[in-house]
Amino acid sequence: MKVIRVPRPGPPDVLVCCDEPDPVPQPHEVLVRAHAIGVGMPDVAIRAGTYPWMPKLPAVPGTELSGTVEAVGAAVTLFRAGDRVLVSAREKHERGGCYAELVTAAEDTVFALPPAIDLEGAAALANYQLVRLMLTDAARIEPGQAVLVYAAAGGAGSALVDVATRMGLAVIGVARGAEKAAFVRGLGAMRAVDRAGESVADAVAAATGGRGVDVIFDPVGGPSFADNIGLLASMGQVVSYGSLAGQPGGDLLAALRRHRGKCPSVRVFSIHAYDDRRERRRAAMTWAIDELAQGRIRPAIHACLELAEAKAAHEMLEGGRVLGKVLLQPQRALARVAPDRR
Repeated sequence: MKVIRVPRPGPPDVLVCCDEPDPVPQPHEVLVRAHAIGVGMPDVAIRAGTYPWMPKLPAVPGTELSGTVEAVGAAVTLFRAGDRVLVSAREKHERGGCYAELVTAAEDTVFALPPAIDLEGAAALANYQLVRLMLTDAARIEPGQAVLVYAAAGGAGSALVDVATRMGLAVIGVARGAEKAAFVRGLGAMRAVDRAGESVADAVAAATGGRGVDVIFDPVGGPSFADNIGLLASMGQVVSYGSLAGQPGGDLLAALRRHRGKCPSVRVFSIHAYDDRRERRRAAMTWAIDELAQGRIRPAIHACLELAEAKAAHEMLEGGRVLGKVLLQPQRALARVAPDRR
C-alpha cells in the first residue's frame, strides 16, 4: 500500500510517499480501505513539528478518513467486509495515521456510516464534531444570538457558518479576499467581511446596531487578538481555538477590564479537552454523521487530490487558497468545487 510519512519536521517537501506492506488486522481490529482522507491544520502542525500532541517521528499524518471495511479480525462482531465506515484519530492514543491506502483500527473506535452517505462529505466531519462541541459546550449558544466567525472560508470556519446559520443564528463571517467573502455569503452568512479591505469592527457595529456579537470564534490569534473584546455584546465571549497568525497578543486583561461593564470573557478551546471524555466526544461525531445523512449539513469540499499529492494539499492550506475542505483520495484525483449555496 501507499502511505505518506513525515520523517522529520519541515516544510511540505518533507512529506514522503512510501510503499509499505499492507497492515494485518488483529483479532479485535478492522482493516479499512480509504476512500477519502481529510487534510487539516493539525496535519500541517504534525508535519512542521509544532503540534503540542506530536506523535513520535517518523509519523503518518491524518485525523480522519472515510472508506470501506476490507477485512476484519477473528474476534470482530460489529463490522463485516464491505461496511462503510469513518476512522478518526481522535479515538486513538495519539493523533495521525490516516494518510494511507489502508489502516487498521479497533472495532470499538470506528464509526458506522449509513449506506447512502456521501463518503467525501464524511471525510470532512471532524470539523463538524469540533463545531458541535464549540457551540454546545464552549459557547453554550442560544437561539437568536449573533456570532462572528474568523477564517470563515476554511474547513472549520465554513463548518461553523454552515451549522450556525441552520441553527438560526445571525452569522458574520470574516475572510480575506473578495472570492472568499463571496464563498462565505454563499454558505448563508448574513454578512461577509473582506478583511483585506473592510473594518471588522465597523461591520460588526453596522450588522448588530452597535450591540456587538454574543460569541466570537477565533482560530487566528495574532497581535490584534485583544481587540476582539470590544466587539462583544453584554455577557459576550471569545472562543479562541487556534493561532494561525501566531499566539494571541495585546493586553487581554486590560481589554477585559476596560469593557468590564459588559462582563466579557475568553475561553481557550481544544478538542483535546475530550481525550478522556469518550462518550461526549463520540456523541458529537455521531451527531455529525446523522446530520450529514439527513442532509442538514453540507460540507464544502474544495478539491480532492491523489494521496501522493499530499505536499500540494499542504501547500494549498498554508497558502490560504482553500475554500472549505481539501481531501486526499488514494484511488484517483477528482477535482470538486464547493457548491454555490446562495
